[in-house]
Amino acid sequence: MMQRSKRLFLLLAIPAVYFVGATLRAENRPVAPPRLRVASSGRHLETDGGEPFFWMGDTAWRMVLKFARTDRPDQPSVLRYLDARAALGFNVVQTVIAGHGGEVNIRGHRAFQNGDWSRPIVVPGEGNDYWDDLDWLVRAAAARGLYLALLPYWLNSLPYPSAPDNDPSIAYRYGHFLGSRFGRYGNVIWILGGDAYRPRRNVENPDRLALTRALAEGIADGTNGVDHFDGLADWSTTLMSFHPPGGNRSSSEWLHRERWLDFNMIQTTTRFRFENYRTVTRDYRLRPPKPTLDGEVAYEGSLSLRRNEPRDRRISPWEVRRAAYWAVLAGACGHTYGHRSFIEWIRAGERGRHGAHLPWFEAIDAPGAKQVVLVRRLVESLPGYDREPAQELLLVDEGRGTDHVQVARDRRGRFVVAYMATGRTIAIDLAGAHLVDELVWAWWVDPRSGSLSGPTGLTARGQVRLEPPSTGEGQDWLIVIHADRAWADRWRRWRPGARQGR
Repeated sequence: MMQRSKRLFLLLAIPAVYFVGATLRAENRPVAPPRLRVASSGRHLETDGGEPFFWMGDTAWRMVLKFARTDRPDQPSVLRYLDARAALGFNVVQTVIAGHGGEVNIRGHRAFQNGDWSRPIVVPGEGNDYWDDLDWLVRAAAARGLYLALLPYWLNSLPYPSAPDNDPSIAYRYGHFLGSRFGRYGNVIWILGGDAYRPRRNVENPDRLALTRALAEGIADGTNGVDHFDGLADWSTTLMSFHPPGGNRSSSEWLHRERWLDFNMIQTTTRFRFENYRTVTRDYRLRPPKPTLDGEVAYEGSLSLRRNEPRDRRISPWEVRRAAYWAVLAGACGHTYGHRSFIEWIRAGERGRHGAHLPWFEAIDAPGAKQVVLVRRLVESLPGYDREPAQELLLVDEGRGTDHVQVARDRRGRFVVAYMATGRTIAIDLAGAHLVDELVWAWWVDPRSGSLSGPTGLTARGQVRLEPPSTGEGQDWLIVIHADRAWADRWRRWRPGARQGR
């Protein structure tokens, strides 16, 4: 009788355990990220379900060419990188599919037949060619909630004239292949261009403009199942931008009114002295409004690219933080971080340009990477996405160089945020912010650690003098002035990828 009871218990328990385990696996199963689009305001991105999306990017330009699926003596699997970036709070990775057309990836797979962009090498079966490897990477990123911002080619690496210049239908065919192959993935964003600092290789050259338009049309047509090179593509199913040359340049200088360009991208370039808030401000004032972000600035661990700046000093987390907060509070829809060892995907035994000397897996915990994601935490802890620059609230000079102070406010009067790159004392006209409550609360936020001090009650109808806890180089501070005292709770409980309470 006892053995019969045990057997009955096991018969009932095993399905129950299986059901619970299956339920837990289903709840923990990674969900591919939804497609993105531009919000109706023209100021930020959102999912196709209408959820605001803050672009928190990382840069790994040569990842596609050099990544390994499994651990190797010279590097671990790329999954280590994807897991680490998702865990920190990054949600986009910028990378190049092919630089010049003659690439052979780490598995010995060549991208094109004889370097012909219109003839990608496709081998039947799974995992047998360059494009299967890229498929695998896109799926691996999606499983971790990451978007890949893919550059079809590095525009500056194409000599002028090139085959696609002479015959834009070649660019169309390549774009059509990409759209047909990868357009089904919701986590793919298309970034055309690629650092074309030589005028003849950039879109200011009519031949390069025709090439870029043909590539964009091919991607859209391939995504939509259309094959007709006529300039009449449906752009609603793709999200596209353009990576410009460096030196405070933006895609808006040449392409702002292009139908395929959904948002602008800026390249400020790696240096110690930069003022990327100026370029963001210029884009923010354009009509029609389009989102903008700085896609390449102040690579952590890099030597400066400016000849008149120190040659033995490396970009610090302070430069990384300044770039992010200045841009986002000036109106950017997101920001892209970079580390010199990641952009070239340095493996053990390799060295790269401009001071790249650490293997990427040894630089994965760089302090700037951990600190820059706090800018995403800030934006997602604040209500709505109605943030706008508000330099007019400053009652002192906004400052030049590293002393610059950047201010933003909520259009509905719920908050004011200011970033002081050197911890200088400032004064703000709270009356001009038209905050919704007469009593508001202020917190100092340490952008190095995310720690808070406060709150302090303030009267929202007058002027307020703000003196940060410390001053000097590397002593940057944020002040958050909010009508809701519960803001601090949202800040403390923020987690990457979780829907934030409002």
